[in-house]
Amino acid sequence: MKQYIIGIDSGTSGIKAVLFDTDGQEVAKKGFPLQAYIPREDMYEEEMDEIWEKAKICVTEVAKAVDKDAIIGLGMTAQADGLWIVDENMKPVRRGCCFCDGRSGEFVEQWQADGTIEKLFEVTGTWLFTGNQNGIVRWMDKYEPETVRKSRWFLHLKDYLYYQFTGVISTDASDQSLVLLDQKKRDYLEDAFRLCGIEKYREKYPPIRTPKENSCLIRPELAKELGLTENVLITSGPTDVDACALGSGVVEKGECCSIMGTAALHEMVLDEPLQDQIHSGMTMTHVMEGRWLRLMASLAGTPNLEWMLKTIGTGISQEAEKQGKNVYSYMEELIETVPIGSNGVMYHPYLLTGGERAPFTEPRARASYTGLGVGNTLADIVRATYEGVAFAMLDCYSHMPLPVKRIVVCGGGAKSAVWCQIFADAVGMEIITIRGEELGARGVMMNNAVIQGLYPDYKTAVDSIVRVDKVYRPIEENHKQYLKFYELYKLIRNSLHDAWKLRAKLFED
Repeated sequence: MKQYIIGIDSGTSGIKAVLFDTDGQEVAKKGFPLQAYIPREDMYEEEMDEIWEKAKICVTEVAKAVDKDAIIGLGMTAQADGLWIVDENMKPVRRGCCFCDGRSGEFVEQWQADGTIEKLFEVTGTWLFTGNQNGIVRWMDKYEPETVRKSRWFLHLKDYLYYQFTGVISTDASDQSLVLLDQKKRDYLEDAFRLCGIEKYREKYPPIRTPKENSCLIRPELAKELGLTENVLITSGPTDVDACALGSGVVEKGECCSIMGTAALHEMVLDEPLQDQIHSGMTMTHVMEGRWLRLMASLAGTPNLEWMLKTIGTGISQEAEKQGKNVYSYMEELIETVPIGSNGVMYHPYLLTGGERAPFTEPRARASYTGLGVGNTLADIVRATYEGVAFAMLDCYSHMPLPVKRIVVCGGGAKSAVWCQIFADAVGMEIITIRGEELGARGVMMNNAVIQGLYPDYKTAVDSIVRVDKVYRPIEENHKQYLKFYELYKLIRNSLHDAWKLRAKLFED
């Protein structure tokens, strides 16, 4: 009998379940958007109960595609960082705080001033930003003490989902490597709790397991509810950026993966952690032993296009509908009529509530268009939006510790051939896309398959499953032009820091 494994990926904007055969081919998929709550400008929250209910529906629906006896496993990943709090009964105490949440800005600023961030970077390889869990815990301690009093566990989102599937409380090394991990031992770094001033909450952190260890059979009563058998092996982790790297085949030193989704996550595989002094970004354990990921993770990716369409670009949607065209295809036709540099319009894509975290950290950063003149058109603004995200990618790769061997692009942005060519021209390197759409879900499916012994190791799984789809080669003349405009991009970005600080102060008052 052919066998199947389900992969769950709970991102910021939505959750999905994907049914794969053991060759990594997508058989069925079901997803839902997730409701975002923004109580104030620097907050971004989601309901944990909503995510769990939608997870169950997604699994139930994809499981119907095959005989239930053929489904042998389920792996899960989710957005990293943030804070997801439960009480003694494993019930949510409040809405979860997402990775792009910016409420802990005052603590990040304090840690920057007193040298804590630099000390933590030396031992963890992560330059703190507002979405890291430690800062949000400090914020809860100060502003929501009742929340902390009611709490039993400080979790990451996939830890909460794993408990719901198995009844087991745990976390994994990839999530905890963002700030609280001893990178070599892949276990908690006790000194990190002290440096962050959260040592009194140490008991609220669950035990760490590697993704290869984090497995358990599904709860029997839940299996029945979802239409599965009691023999389904549930695995948790790695976190989403790690899962996408595995699902994209990015496992060797110098290989890179850019996840162009809600965030724009640019990651490089290392064979040793803590080997650079680039004071930005993060270091995570890779799912593979002896591998780590160095992340330059810009906060905003595809939401820049979505926001532009919903606000200043409404006429584009109307015109596309009038012509019977897909709105994104129509947009790409539009921007191909505009030269590189968008006729002087420059966009900085710092759109989400947490500001920006790489290759610089500034929770007060906000998006902006500059260079607009009376002669500019909506097409210029559209191209500037695409190019702004590409400049942010170039900005991040300019701060990587090792030479780039190759770049694989995945996520929603990988579907756009025009955007992928802009990425290639801006960065000056080949951009590779991989067959299949749900590479994060595929990554946790591959992890599950290795744990179950279907593949002897991760490298064999990659060689057996991952296939290149398209290769976008940079056009040298275009790259030269992008490098010239990149100087303007950096100059404007650097000049805005004081304005961002004053803006934040004005809104505080």
